[in-house]
Amino acid sequence: MSEIKIDLNIPDEEREAEIRRSRQLCFKLGNTMPMTEEYSALINELFGNNIGENSNIDAPLYIHTAKDIKIGKNVTVLNGFKCMSMGGISIGDNVSISFNCTIVTNNHDLKDKNILICKPVIIKNNVWIGANVTILPGVTIGENSVIGAGAVVTKDIPCNCVAVGSPAKPIKNI
Repeated sequence: MSEIKIDLNIPDEEREAEIRRSRQLCFKLGNTMPMTEEYSALINELFGNNIGENSNIDAPLYIHTAKDIKIGKNVTVLNGFKCMSMGGISIGDNVSISFNCTIVTNNHDLKDKNILICKPVIIKNNVWIGANVTILPGVTIGENSVIGAGAVVTKDIPCNCVAVGSPAKPIKNI
């Protein structure tokens, strides 16, 4: 995954269809009894083959383009998950994401707000993300790391550490 630029002045029916599909499925999930076959079917419809076994995503959630997200095995995502995902999001195995977390892969060009600059976010295996964390475009979070509640992750976080604050900084090794 690398940086991509999207010119919003140029109509893209495929992109618009995916945005509509993702929004509608997120709405349906938010209005479906959790832990039911119907809920599981909607999760599978939203993510297709891009979600690993034993992964659980709790509604409500907002996902801009679900096709751009890959979720590993044994991932837990709690309520309030929000993603602007056109730059691509990769979530490894055994990741826990707490309440009200946001992952943003897109930003507007400062000179032309109709140009989106999209950079991928990569969350490696065995990462724990605390409540109310925001992860910004282009960030990689290393394996076995913990991101403390309320952090704003603006730069890569190395493996095996605890990072906290705004902007998030490693404060100790694990």
